[in-house]
Amino acid sequence: MFRKLKTKLTVAYGGLLGLILIAVAGAVYLSVQHTAKENVRAELKATASVYERLWQINQQQLADNADIMARDFGFREAVATQDAETVASALDNLRNRLGLSRAFLVFEDGSGLEAGNSATFDTPAIVLAAVRTNNYASGLIPISGIQYQAVAAPIMAPVRVGWVIFATELDAAELHELESLSPISLKASIVAADPDGNFSIPENPVHAISARTPLEGFGELPAGVLLLDYPISAAMAPFKPMLFAIAALSLAGLLALFVCSWFISKSLTLPITRLDRATRQLASGVPVDFEVESIDEIGRLAESFLQMAHEIETRERSIVKMSLTDSETLLPNRRALQQAIDQLKVRDDGDSEFCVAIGIDRLTHISTAIGQSATNELLAKFGARLERPGVIHSIGLVGADMIGVLISASDGGAVAEQVSDLLHAASDPILVAGEKIDITLSAGICQIGLHDVPGPVDEAIVALQQARVQRRRLLIFDAEAYGDPGGTLSLMSDMVAGLSDGSVFLAYQPKYNCRQQAVRGVEALLRWNHPIRGSVTPDRFVEYAEETGHIRPLTQWVITQSVSDRERLRLAGHDLKMSVNISGRLLGDPDFLDWAIKEIGEACDRFCFEVTETAVIDDPETALANIQRLRSAGVEISIDDYGSGLSSLSYLKQIPAQELKIDKSFVLSLQNGSSDALLIKSTIDLAHSLGMSVTAEGVETEEVLRLLQVMGADVVQGYYIGRPQTRDRTLALLNTLSGSPGLEAIGRGR
Repeated sequence: MFRKLKTKLTVAYGGLLGLILIAVAGAVYLSVQHTAKENVRAELKATASVYERLWQINQQQLADNADIMARDFGFREAVATQDAETVASALDNLRNRLGLSRAFLVFEDGSGLEAGNSATFDTPAIVLAAVRTNNYASGLIPISGIQYQAVAAPIMAPVRVGWVIFATELDAAELHELESLSPISLKASIVAADPDGNFSIPENPVHAISARTPLEGFGELPAGVLLLDYPISAAMAPFKPMLFAIAALSLAGLLALFVCSWFISKSLTLPITRLDRATRQLASGVPVDFEVESIDEIGRLAESFLQMAHEIETRERSIVKMSLTDSETLLPNRRALQQAIDQLKVRDDGDSEFCVAIGIDRLTHISTAIGQSATNELLAKFGARLERPGVIHSIGLVGADMIGVLISASDGGAVAEQVSDLLHAASDPILVAGEKIDITLSAGICQIGLHDVPGPVDEAIVALQQARVQRRRLLIFDAEAYGDPGGTLSLMSDMVAGLSDGSVFLAYQPKYNCRQQAVRGVEALLRWNHPIRGSVTPDRFVEYAEETGHIRPLTQWVITQSVSDRERLRLAGHDLKMSVNISGRLLGDPDFLDWAIKEIGEACDRFCFEVTETAVIDDPETALANIQRLRSAGVEISIDDYGSGLSSLSYLKQIPAQELKIDKSFVLSLQNGSSDALLIKSTIDLAHSLGMSVTAEGVETEEVLRLLQVMGADVVQGYYIGRPQTRDRTLALLNTLSGSPGLEAIGRGR
């Protein structure tokens, strides 16, 4: 809330003492208010007692007068004879003489009349019931919306012939008279209950003190309440001068406390503020130095801080140097090069800036021969050789076998020429431990600021890798060849989703047995109809799956689905051999192979795993052992795409395969007497001599099919036999072919 310690101390000390003052003032105020309220309540209680006494006296007077009237002989005779004129006149004379508000006579039969009016009326039932229940009924009675204090007395002649009722109006004058009897200026009012006996008494005002005195109703008529109110402000008025004096003293004391607290806090926090400023300078890298003026605890703290600051500055310089230097070669590292790139981006001298990754080819082999220590020395001397002021702006070790440099040039052609000269000049043997080490160099070039992703250093490294793959000495970064790694990850996420939603599915291509003249197997091929990208080729997403580690779950899905589909085909009468392509990366995974054998189960002898020769090149011992495990479980092995890569007779002899598949690139261009025909014929003979059957891929015409049959091919596969299609369509094709085997059926099946 408060950013300064001085303010916090001022608020803390001044606020604490201020709260004490406020609490004392509040306690005094509450005490005074409580005393004032108690005094008012006592006055209200006394006034209510006075009114109760006046009520009783008035009631007794009304009762005495009513009784006298009821005992008058002439009046009783007039009532007994129901002489309305005489009764009304007598009542009116007595009312005027006694100063009564109203006077009534109620006959025994329930009729009634009022003083001064000889016309009779029906007495309200509740009033009649009250006097019949109690001859001397008294209490509050509403007449025409006005409240009266009424008293009844029976008329006996000699039996009861009626009742006389005298009433006094409870008007404002009477209430004002009551108010005048109180020593305080209160407000009096009478509130009558509703017919249900509920009181609609106004809520007690927040700033008023009230007292209530109950008033009985006439018989069963609603009762009433005498309400006395007195405002608190009036009760507190005598104490206002004293309260004002207390408030003024409290305010003055509070202000004095805050002023004193501010001066004390300032003297305490000034040295701390200087330390804070020095800390900020230290954090921003600005040298810290200030004089220590005090010798107290804060002064000693400041001296310790200065010593710490000087040590931190020394360590920071050392750490920064270490963070920008490779610890093994003492060359600037990648971070130092990136820092130099960031500085170059703000330059505007007309030339373009280029980042070049220069790599020592076969450095891994050199390191194995000369040792890591000598390799570090080699890199250090090579880096020193690249430091050419005026040509090379900065250098940095960006990989185990490569150094990045920054060069300015007008365009890509000019920088390529500069780098070529640099490679030529830097390729001389390097003397390490008294021995000359021959080196060959490659380089990758990228223009800084041309691409946002992946960044200049990474682009130069990728360009160097592209140059090595293409066996070129230098190459400028090719963004198209680099592709979109982010898009690849997105594609893999979509592929995983496609396995669940059905957009990734298996298509089956028939394999025609030339000797049996019938389809005896199918190959499971992946297909993907992406909802946005359309048809995605297997060559694309399978390669990405291998690079991103998705190949195992993808292959497991293929095996599970192909096992299910093969069983459906078998139940439909087509017990075919199912061929599935297996990535070379999975041949070295024994857990996957155990899972595959268990998943296929008893149908292992009806499955064929197709692998390429290159799958065994990286780790031939492990791959061959795992292939043998599959053979032992009953799974057949097929060597796929034979002839498309670097085919090795040695590996062909070692791989325990039952089938050899000739790559379609040879079959598609097959003609009588061509060199491809000679190669295919020799391959078929070689495979047969090794005990393997031969499958030819890419058969698209009847002529090629007949030519392969003549050459001795065992199985053919291609669009002429049947295109890859879903399980249901494959089943329909098989049903068509099963009725009439042979080439004619193949033509009709298509």
